[in-house]
Amino acid sequence: MAVFVITGTRTGIGLETVLQLSDSPSNIVVAVVRDPGADISSLNEIKANSKGTVHIVECDVSKKESVAKLVERLTKSLGANFSVNAVIQFAAILRSREQTSINLTAESLISHFTSNTVGPALVTQALLPHLVPGAVVANITSGSGSLTMLTEGRIAAEITPYSISKTALNMLTVHQAKQLRSQAIVVAIDPGHVKTVIGGPNAVVEVEASAKGVINVVEGLKAADSGKFLLYNGTELPW
Repeated sequence: MAVFVITGTRTGIGLETVLQLSDSPSNIVVAVVRDPGADISSLNEIKANSKGTVHIVECDVSKKESVAKLVERLTKSLGANFSVNAVIQFAAILRSREQTSINLTAESLISHFTSNTVGPALVTQALLPHLVPGAVVANITSGSGSLTMLTEGRIAAEITPYSISKTALNMLTVHQAKQLRSQAIVVAIDPGHVKTVIGGPNAVVEVEASAKGVINVVEGLKAADSGKFLLYNGTELPW
């Protein structure tokens, strides 16, 4: 049995990833949601109809107090001394789309860092004692975090607070890959410009295709891939 812990699962790619992974009877999928009091009817429907096992667990990655309770909550669902094969971190925010380097606010930059960079760092730290040897930590990032692609004009200089937070997440990934080389495979995955609320009206990638690609990448990773920045189709991207 493979155990997947997935954050950011109420909607979008995270929700679809839970759906696809739960189609296998050999998978145990932990769907992490920020607020179980919100509308999680889609998750509940997946749980009720899945071939695998689905647990819905609360954790707001933007709050260290909530992350500190994650292991306790996982223990209630998975039992004592549980093991995790893969952590896929979708949870993120994209707000203040109009802000650039010229007009960004400290509040916006800090909130993006808190959710998009600090959150994944703390979740990984919390789960480290429970990762099986060779487990995968997949930090879901964005092409907007690539310094090279921005410099070359392949992406636009926009949504600046979000972009900066994803660049920081990319650097976190490299540090984790170096420091956890004997324990886990750590990668950054760009899910593509997906047709979600965050993706916006110009998105081109279907949610189903993005989730399938992310799963294929995660399941196909080897130790030599640790520290890479990958697109959902497996293409390596420049930092």
